[in-house]
Order: sequence, then C-alpha cells, then structure tokens
Amino acid sequence: MPLDLTLTPLYRLDGQEQASLPGLMPAMPPRKTARGRDQDRLIIYLLLTGNAVFSTDETIQLASRAAVTFYETPGTLTFALRAAAEAINKPLLERNMSTSGRGQYAVGLISLVAMRESEITLLSSGPMHAYVLNAGGAQHIFDSLSGNGLGLGANAPHHFSRIALQPNDRLILYAKIPSAWESALNDASPASLEATRRRLMNLTNENVNAVLLQAAEGKGALIVLRPDSLSNATEEPAPAPPSTSEERVAEPQAESMPEAHLVQASAYSIPPEPKEEEHPPQSIEPDILSSLPRLHPLESTPTTNNKNNEEEEPPITVPAPTEKTSAPRSSRRRRAAKTIVGGMQFWRRGSERMGQGLQSFLPRLLPGSDTSATYTLPSYMMAFIAVLVPLIVVTIASVVYFRYGRSVQYEEYLVQARNAQTIAIGLTDPVSQREAWQQELSYLNNAESFSQTSDTQTMRAEAQSKLDQLEGISRLQFQSVGPGVNAQISRMAANENDLYLLDAVRGNVLHIAISANGFQADNSFKCGPDTYGNYTVGPLVDILTLPPVNSMNAAVMGMDANGNLLYCAPGQEPQAIPLPPPDTNWGRAKAFALDGNNLYVIDPPSRAVWVYIGKSDAFVDRPYFFFGDQIPNIENAIDLAVSNGELYILHADGHLSTCSFSSIQSVPTRCNDPAPLTNPFPASRDLDVFSQAHFTQMMFAPAPDSTLLILDTDNQSVFRFASLSLQLQSQLQPPAGRTNPLPPIPASAMTVSPNHILFLALKDEVYFATDSP
Repeated sequence: MPLDLTLTPLYRLDGQEQASLPGLMPAMPPRKTARGRDQDRLIIYLLLTGNAVFSTDETIQLASRAAVTFYETPGTLTFALRAAAEAINKPLLERNMSTSGRGQYAVGLISLVAMRESEITLLSSGPMHAYVLNAGGAQHIFDSLSGNGLGLGANAPHHFSRIALQPNDRLILYAKIPSAWESALNDASPASLEATRRRLMNLTNENVNAVLLQAAEGKGALIVLRPDSLSNATEEPAPAPPSTSEERVAEPQAESMPEAHLVQASAYSIPPEPKEEEHPPQSIEPDILSSLPRLHPLESTPTTNNKNNEEEEPPITVPAPTEKTSAPRSSRRRRAAKTIVGGMQFWRRGSERMGQGLQSFLPRLLPGSDTSATYTLPSYMMAFIAVLVPLIVVTIASVVYFRYGRSVQYEEYLVQARNAQTIAIGLTDPVSQREAWQQELSYLNNAESFSQTSDTQTMRAEAQSKLDQLEGISRLQFQSVGPGVNAQISRMAANENDLYLLDAVRGNVLHIAISANGFQADNSFKCGPDTYGNYTVGPLVDILTLPPVNSMNAAVMGMDANGNLLYCAPGQEPQAIPLPPPDTNWGRAKAFALDGNNLYVIDPPSRAVWVYIGKSDAFVDRPYFFFGDQIPNIENAIDLAVSNGELYILHADGHLSTCSFSSIQSVPTRCNDPAPLTNPFPASRDLDVFSQAHFTQMMFAPAPDSTLLILDTDNQSVFRFASLSLQLQSQLQPPAGRTNPLPPIPASAMTVSPNHILFLALKDEVYFATDSP
C-alpha cells in the first residue's frame, strides 16, 4: 500500500530555528526516468563537515547531483542509491585532494531515503543514525560499516537498511543529537508529527540538525512541513528540472499546523552557481586530514604569487598517458580541426562579401542599366540563401566533429582504460583489484559511446573475466525457448522432456515439449482451475514435476490455495484430489515441496508447515505440524525447499530461515531465523551482496550437485549456496553488457531440469542455458 511521507527539518543555528535545512532535498520521479526508478521517491539529507567552507548553493548543488544521478541510474534500488552517493563522493574527493596542501578538507555525511510503496531503503554514509518510532517501540539504526563519510576515498563507504513502514510510524535522521534527546527518542508513544517536533525542539536550546518524517495513508506523496514558529512563512515551491517551470502544489494547512507543500513530479534540479554568503559548517568529526589521499606532481615547477598576493589552489596533476603516440596524434587532430573551422569562417565572410559585390556588379553588365541604381535580389532567393548557408555550415561542422572530435574523445578514454588495466594487473589486494577492473570497464563504456572497436572489445572481455573471477560469477549463454506464451509466468518445473509454466493471472499450467529438434508448445495440454468430478480446483499457486513412475500416471502436480492437488500429464485429463485438511484448517497454502515420499506445504497465515506422509504416491492421512515449541515468524514467507528433512524458508524481505526436524521428544525441532549467509570471496568483503539482491524463489539443484539455488529477480542472477553451511558457491548470470540476450527486465521464475538445463522466465518469455553446473 503506498503511503504519504511527511517530513520537516529540525534545524536550529545560533539559537534561531531556521525555515529550511541546507542539504535536505525531497524528490519525486521526473517524467523520464531510468528503468526501475519510476516508482521511487527520494529524500537526500546531506551534512558537510570539516574545516572547508561551503555555501548553501554548493550544498544544494551536491544534493541535486545525487538526485539526478539516482533517477538516471537503471537497475536495482540499492545500485541507484550507491550511484547517488558516488555522485557526491567524487567531487568532494577531488576538492579535498586539491586543498589538502593548505590543510583544508570537507567530509560528507549522508542519509539517502528511497521509498517504494510502504518500504524504505536507507543508505547511510558516515556516522549517520536513524530512529524508527512505531507501535512496536523504538528502533535505533546504526552500523559502523557506513564508515567515516564521503570525500575520503575513491569509493563511498555505505550501509543499507530496510524499514517497512505503517501509517503513523515516525523516522528521525541525524548525525549528532543533543543529550536531552536520548531518553525522548526511546519514547515511541503515538504522537503527531508537529507534536513530536515541538517536543524535541523544546527539550534543548542547543544547535540542532536533524530530519523528522512520518508516514500516513495516502497515494504516495511527499509533503514538506516548515516550522510554524517562523512568522510570515510561505509555501515552498517544489524544485523542477532545468528548463521547466516550478510548481506550487498545496495550500497551507490549518492554522494550528505548520505550512506545507507537496513535492510533485520532476522535483529536483541543478541550481545555479554559488552566489550566497558562506556559512561555516558544524564540526562533527575529529580531524581526519591525515587520511586524505594526496596527488604529487610529476615534475616540480616554480610557484609565483599573483598580483594580489592571494594564495592560489594547487592544480590537480593527472598522470601523463602511457601511450607515446596518443598525445601527438590528438594534438595534430585538434590543430587540423581548428584549421578547418577557421577556413569555414573565412569562407563564410568571403561569401558575404562576394554576394554584396555581385548585387552591385551584375546589373552593370545589362545594356542600358543605370550604374547608379542598386539591384535587390528577389525575396525567394534571399530566403533560399538564408536557409542554404547555415545548412552548409552545420553540415561541415558536423563532419569535422564526427571525423576528429569523436575520435579524440574515444582515444582519451581508451588511454585511461589502459592505465586502469595496468594498475589492476599490478595490485594484489582483491578489493583494490575489483575496483580497478570496474574503473577500466567504466572508461571502456565511455570510449564505446564514441566508437566500438576490437581494442575495446578485447579489453572488455579481459576486464569482465577478471572481475567475475574475483566475485565468483559464472556467465551462462542463454537462448530463447521461443516466442512469448501470452502468460505472466510465476513458477516453472521441468523434467528431461517437458517444461511446465504456471500462469499467475489465470492460475493454469502451460506445457512445452523438449526434443532433439528444440521446443514445441503443446496447445492441447489442459491443467488449470475447473471442476473435476466432485472437486473444484481454484487457481494454482505452485507446481512441481513428479517421478517418471507414479501411481497417478502424472507428469506434473499443481496445488491451489485451499490444498487441492491437480495431477496432469500431456494427452490426459487432469485428476483432482484434495489434501486432507489440517486440524486448524487451511489459512492459505502458498507453496509446496517433495522430499522423498513426503509432501511439505507452507501456510503463512496460519504460521504452519504441514507434512504429509506419502503412501503409494498418495497423501491420504492428515498431516503433522512440523514445528515444535519454537515457531518462527513465517507470515511473510514466499517459498520453501526441503532436503533430507532440513527445511529452508524464504521470506519476502529476502532473509532465510532454516529448521531441523526432530522426532525425539527430548530433542526439539530447532530453527535458525535468520539463517546467516556467508560470502567467501575476499574481493567482496566490503560489500553485502545479499542485501543488494532481491530473492524471490528457491529450489535444490538436481543430484549430484544438490546446492540450494535462490533467484535474484532484479539482477537476473541465481545464487548457489552449499546446503548445510549456506556458503556462497557462485552466481549464475547471463553475459554482461551488450552481449546479454535477455531483455532488461526482472526474472520472474526459474527451474533446473534433471539434466542441468537452467530455465529463466522474464514475463511471458523463457530462456535456457545448457552449461549450468
């Protein structure tokens, strides 16, 4: 359910409560966004600390840079948030490197709040804290993984948190709070946003810099409230992208409430260059100047003072290109381009003078002409010349640019990529190697935006291979099964000769036959909701394939939410047999799995997993309750898998629970919730790859592999874990970049056949890879 989010600054400076907080910027999706960003609302809370001075405009410009980057970055939400943080980290680092010789530095502390529907994803960089006040009490969110902040290294340190909001929940963001607030923040008793704001501001007379947010039922709006203690407060217009007009979108609230405005679409922009007077930032962090990286010039040059004896900022020295021929070649082409442009200008001036001369000279050639008269060209000729001359100029300029300008820029990025490649080869630390290979790929992307050559393709293949090796990624070559099947595929199951697809819209099963000649859709296959004899089967929620020999002579089995089983096979009529209901009856069956002869059914609303003991491939007895005294919270469970009595439960927030069943009364069934996932690859030790994934389905790979496979929907990736230790073995992904045959949309389902063919479904299309482990 989408929620409205109301925010208000808690900002007091020199004893005066301020109307606006520099660095606080809410943003709604603009009209045109990158893939995956059209439903994301963003709040940027940026604090600049240190001894360098930033104006208000400079702070706003940094925040705007982050907002623009966020909405222009496709892919997962966490990836876009990291890109937004990097958009601030890079200019801060460059500025710190240029001023470190004078002892000046600035550190950016940032909280990025991205809200989709009713869930918040929070990125923190630096010692940023968050307090969640809800019906369950107060929750303090802070992790040392967020590092010291932005502007101190090549990569932005960060930590992710996910928060599920309910109406009236409150969230407070801050870096340093007054001591008087510590006990107040532990009080989660219900209160309005204005009451909470007044209470916090009245507890202390110190300077305050924080943000207060509250969720409410609505349609997904962002509302900014400003303190009503400020006289003559007016509505604050929402910022808009460049070249668009600003919108005022809400009337002030009742007199007892502070004035407000609603942030509409296109709510961010890049502000003009700094003009306002500068205010020194609040110092929060200790002196960390010694940790700043420094650049040393390649050659020492004498320094001179300017006329006013003012201290000039030292230039940032960039290492010279390693290619000996690149600089002269670029210089020659620049000189050639300048020569051609100069020739164009000379030709244009000559044409104008020639036209004027012809106007006076040609009439003199006519018999009986009056030499004192002037001749005027017809209006249609003048219009033709007015159109022709600019067209010729633009054409020549375009030819010059595409012949010389694009080539020069391509070569500059290619040299940078080769430099990054040389650095990566010489490094030994896996994290530094990963970052260097990523930097090379970034330069290659820039180079290929001008020209794609065999050089860039060869370098890209090497860099991607090295990066995949560091991160444990195996690239599979996917091919299309065939045209779309006109269904929203939510589940798949396969044996060596058949592929079955579950349509989430109709709740029926589709069949595709597998043969040596390829894949063939079976339009006569029937398996879906209907009345079969005395039993009515509803839309199916899950499917699985059956052993080749079974008493029902079926190939695939489906289940509806009421525990009715439907046995289907190509060329046969379906057979419906309901499962004996459990003692507490059904809440809503969500998924099921076979382990040997036993059938496991998960019923999240009832917080139950029911186990049916199979007898001759039939389930005729009432089930037993899997859990003992320890019952994990599985109300948000979305899938399960079972292997040799070990139960694995996948939750909607992506975490995993594991349970070991015990039939001995003295040894109860034990569960581990959440079950820890481990990543053994040292190149990712500074990353939480699991929090960046969006897990939606899981299953066990067929023997002899028997690893646990979990689908990462957003990244079209399958994670392979060792079944008992849950240690990451590898990630199965399609080729990276332009060679990926899959469309850029989330994967909706996966399955693996007994002969290790991996199938991925993307909406109504299915792709397969035969080189799966």
